[in-house]
Amino acid sequence: MLHDTLISSLGLVIFLILVIVAFMWLGKSWFIQWLKGTAGMLMLFGGFLLVYVILDLWSYDQAHPDVPALTVSVYQTGEQVYDISLVDEEGLEERYVLHGDQWQLDVRLLAWYGPFDALSAAPMYRLDRLSGRFLSLEQERTAERTVFELSTPGVLDAWSMVKKFGFWLQAEMGSAVFMPLANGAVYAVYINDTGVAAKPLNDVAEKALGGDW
Repeated sequence: MLHDTLISSLGLVIFLILVIVAFMWLGKSWFIQWLKGTAGMLMLFGGFLLVYVILDLWSYDQAHPDVPALTVSVYQTGEQVYDISLVDEEGLEERYVLHGDQWQLDVRLLAWYGPFDALSAAPMYRLDRLSGRFLSLEQERTAERTVFELSTPGVLDAWSMVKKFGFWLQAEMGSAVFMPLANGAVYAVYINDTGVAAKPLNDVAEKALGGDW
């Protein structure tokens, strides 16, 4: 599992840093001691940064390609106004009100690549944003748009760091295609190594996708 492997590896690095710093601070010469102290402080600073990275990574989940990461249920409450229920793998529910005719889910993805690609086929993910969209261009320009941030990055944003520096990890933004908002529709959101996909779970959702809603 990428999630457990990554967090365990970073934890091991922090432990090694603490051990090395402890040995470095055992010298006797004041100059050598000063050099060791300076290097030790820099290593401790790096260790603290890694702690914040681990805390941010802890908010990610391991994707299971054959199991829906999220179930999305749609309930109409007004003209182009919908109550959206998001239920994750653990059964935890969040509700949001969207305006429009379609919904879209954005997800932050982290996956191995290069020499470590074989370690895990499934990425880590964190829900990022839920948004609504109008089919009418005029409404899209003038009507109330609804966008909800589904997560808040920690002190250090691991995804942005990976996006910039790599580290044999690939950071991508996965987005399910815009899906119809239809009263009673239920969708399943799957996350795998190819990205994010939403699929209908009931007849209402299937008819909506067929253009009958």
